[in-house]
Amino acid sequence: MKEKKDKTGAIPRFLNGTYTVNEAYVFLEESNDPVNKDIIEEAAFSVWRESQFLEKTEESLKKEYREEAYALLKKIGKKKRKSLKPLLAAAGSIAAAIAVIFSLFRLYEDVSRQDIYYECIETTYGERKDITLPDGSMVILNSCSRLRYPTKFTQQTREVRLQGEAFFDVAKDPDRQFVVSAGQFCVKVLGTAFNIKSYDMDEITSVKVDRGKVQIEMPEATMRLSAQERVEVNSLRGTIKKHQDLYETAGWRKGCLYFDATPIQDVARELEREYNCSIVFQEGQEFDNLISGEHDNQSLESVLQSLEYISGIKYKKNNRHILLYK
Repeated sequence: MKEKKDKTGAIPRFLNGTYTVNEAYVFLEESNDPVNKDIIEEAAFSVWRESQFLEKTEESLKKEYREEAYALLKKIGKKKRKSLKPLLAAAGSIAAAIAVIFSLFRLYEDVSRQDIYYECIETTYGERKDITLPDGSMVILNSCSRLRYPTKFTQQTREVRLQGEAFFDVAKDPDRQFVVSAGQFCVKVLGTAFNIKSYDMDEITSVKVDRGKVQIEMPEATMRLSAQERVEVNSLRGTIKKHQDLYETAGWRKGCLYFDATPIQDVARELEREYNCSIVFQEGQEFDNLISGEHDNQSLESVLQSLEYISGIKYKKNNRHILLYK
């Protein structure tokens, strides 16, 4: 009885795509047992039923999940009647049928990707670029950033890779997720607008939603964000902060700098990227200031003066080289 309970716990994870590699192998090995046929069907319908108990505030998302689950189950049932029956009769096991399906799927993926090429768009200091992706999604790439994407998306997913910061306005496609991999973030949406900031050297990385909803997967957690919500990850302190943010999303598109308890080191790096300058801190001095404030289309000199006023950190400027000191 315990063995069956363990399997019924692992199978939903397998169907949901939340299994580990070891669990996948165990699942395939143990599925030779005919009793697993009933367990798999029960688990599949359980996964579908769970989608009906999402929060009422997420009606549209609940409907999408339910429709996806129903379509998947309908397709599985149809394929099982037409294809799996002879496979099961020939192979004598569910594991063999699943292995055949996985092999065909991977072969299709390999063939479909053979003629896919990738574009790589980069920006330098003080530069921004507008990009239109193959599906019509719009991207604005901030300074010192890099976006890699295929010249055409596959039938299964729309996936891009980001280094730096970008604002995404994603074209709606209920049949294909849009996925952005950016450092420790993996952001998944169907059609929405959001900003990702993920510079390798920054202490804080963040995702801010402008409209719609997004799902964010990280090594430490998985969460959903709605419009005007932001999540910040502090890699130095190991903290995750989710909160409402009513300021304009990606104000940098209009030349606005916005800091909210931002470490002074991150502020310095952002000024370097925005104004194409070099900023260093006086050796032997500690700088643990957190900076808050908004600067609209101001010169570098004006921003430095504001920093000095609110934090007491002085500066010496020699052309594009700046020294911060106390």
